[in-house]
Amino acid sequence: MPLAALIAAQDQTDIGDGLRATLPLAGRTLIEHQAGLAIAAGAAHIVVLVERVPAVLAQAVDRLRRQGARIEIARSVADAIDRFHPSEKILLVADGAVAAQGAVDALAGTEEGSALLALPDDQDHAAFERIDAAERWAGYALLDKALLEATARMLGDWDLTSTLLRRLVQDDAARISALDPSGERPLPPPVLAIGPAAIGTIEAGLLRRADPGEGNWVELYLHRLVAGPLIGPLIARQIDQRLVAGVAVGIAWFAALLAGFKLFWGAALLLPLAAATASAARRMARIWGGVAEPTALVALARHAAALAALLLLARLLVDEGGWGWWLVAALLPAALAGAGALETIVAAIRPSPSPRWLASADALVWLAPAVAVLGGWRWMLAALTAYAVLSFVERFATAWKGARICDS
Repeated sequence: MPLAALIAAQDQTDIGDGLRATLPLAGRTLIEHQAGLAIAAGAAHIVVLVERVPAVLAQAVDRLRRQGARIEIARSVADAIDRFHPSEKILLVADGAVAAQGAVDALAGTEEGSALLALPDDQDHAAFERIDAAERWAGYALLDKALLEATARMLGDWDLTSTLLRRLVQDDAARISALDPSGERPLPPPVLAIGPAAIGTIEAGLLRRADPGEGNWVELYLHRLVAGPLIGPLIARQIDQRLVAGVAVGIAWFAALLAGFKLFWGAALLLPLAAATASAARRMARIWGGVAEPTALVALARHAAALAALLLLARLLVDEGGWGWWLVAALLPAALAGAGALETIVAAIRPSPSPRWLASADALVWLAPAVAVLGGWRWMLAALTAYAVLSFVERFATAWKGARICDS
């Protein structure tokens, strides 16, 4: 069944300085994080239930819309109900509630009936609403429009989410552990952000997303040292990751311009800076998950600048050493492209982790100045091409081995 989300955004913070939904979180707002969790869980559209719309909330909704999210504002329960289709399952998000993505996914994946995320009734979860003597509600539930309509008819002066919780409990809704829904891997505990003090825990979890768990050696080690420290200041100033990615493209093309004037040392130093800036943009996008993914076109534009600088260097080497350098220069991007294509084939035939030493465009631009210092431009180009070809050979051998295993 299609999935939608209803996010409550009516309660004030514990210090009364605004809505919980508009609490600042990693350069954005709490409700943007809640919406991102719902979207990643499969919600096709989101309805925000709020009585008044402060400017901060309106700006957050506009940002989500610009990123492609279908999100609407409802001023009343009746208005919210009208925005859901009878066949949709509704993911209810309580005011200020944040759970781990894995727990939200498990709840959204419930196939039949209603369900809710539950927590043990202990001191660590005292801020959450009690279900019974053993459990508390983690702020997320799955229900249908019929239950929402039936609850709305009996609301009166009662709170919607609390009343829905009571109806779900009375209807014996399935309870899913918010701490370990699969029974295999513990998840970070949910947080009820009733004020600024609770935001720090959520923000720390978001910032941990910035570091990738896998990938090329440059991204895992070098960019962690160079780009990682930029993340905090960038998100604190609410700088959009798309702007950071655009700056990376600008730096790369300025490097290509310097190469056009035969200032190859300037280009060799700027291209790694562009790679680090692009890495910072990717890490910022990972913080916000599916609502802020960078486009492939931006990465292509940056790599095109590096290719232009390579061709300009090759032309200089051809003038000095003969046309054979065109072949060497052409072999480098061809080997990179071939290794990338083989990566897809390997994943399809027999998925296995790629060696971290494999060449990538960013790895080559970081190695270029160091090799040029040691051996000059000719040795640099030859060494980088050999590195790319070696990576292609490794991917080809892996694909060939996987194909033979499948045949046998």
